[in-house]
Amino acid sequence: MKYKFSEEIYSEGVRSFIRVPFNVWEETGLKGNIPCRITIGDVSFECKLLPKGSGNYVIPMTKKIFAGLEIGKEYDVEMETIGQLSRINRNSPYSKENPIRKIDSINNIHTTPGFCGHTCVAMIAGVTLSDAIALMGKESASWSKILEALDYYGITYVQKAVYTKGKDYKLPECCIINNDNGFVLSFKGSYYGVDEIDPKKTVSFIEIKC
Repeated sequence: MKYKFSEEIYSEGVRSFIRVPFNVWEETGLKGNIPCRITIGDVSFECKLLPKGSGNYVIPMTKKIFAGLEIGKEYDVEMETIGQLSRINRNSPYSKENPIRKIDSINNIHTTPGFCGHTCVAMIAGVTLSDAIALMGKESASWSKILEALDYYGITYVQKAVYTKGKDYKLPECCIINNDNGFVLSFKGSYYGVDEIDPKKTVSFIEIKC
């Protein structure tokens, strides 16, 4: 179902949003974080509507999307609810049975600011950083985006992250580490992408199956 309306962009902290000017529960019969395709002028993107209570929702906007728009300016918006967000692993030529490669070595790629997650994926898959960025986009990568990229390349990983909670821990042969608000690759006892890390600042890690 498509909905059309005009609304201003507003900011809240460092983020930007557009209010949906009707009760989303009543209009769509949907609740929770609702996947939608949004069109503002010639800009189209997918997102999940954020609930504000009692059927009120807002459209979240990334820095990339907001770059060509203005706070306080009213825009014509077209909103379409969709079953789920498109995933970057769609139409992949790889699978868990036919991955892009066997992980028996790592070619180090030093992390570029803002692309630590992309760098980990590139090293694991054995592709260039530019290839990983083309697949994952130029926004900073979250765990979910990293795992989608690994799925695309047919890389097998343990589904559940291990949270260290400040305790002593032992890393598996290969894993991606969330350390000090960044992602680092560990392979056979060595760190890749950075020169060193503070193990006490590790929040979690996900094991990659070699």
